[in-house]
Amino acid sequence: MTPEPSPRLLRGAIALTVAGLLVTLALLVRETPWTLTAFMFLGQPLLALGFVLFAWQVIRDLRRTGLF
Repeated sequence: MTPEPSPRLLRGAIALTVAGLLVTLALLVRETPWTLTAFMFLGQPLLALGFVLFAWQVIRDLRRTGLF
């Protein structure tokens, strides 16, 4: 029995979250005006979009199973 592959939406959410965390890590390592600007304009939106995609996938799974 092979495990079911992860949904595309979930993989996208993980990728966006990792990209946002890398931008955040750059800010934590060295705080400069450029890294702060990158965090404000790239890091936060990437993290938020990753969260939204993850929540969307959870809602889809709950509706598919009849729990929501």
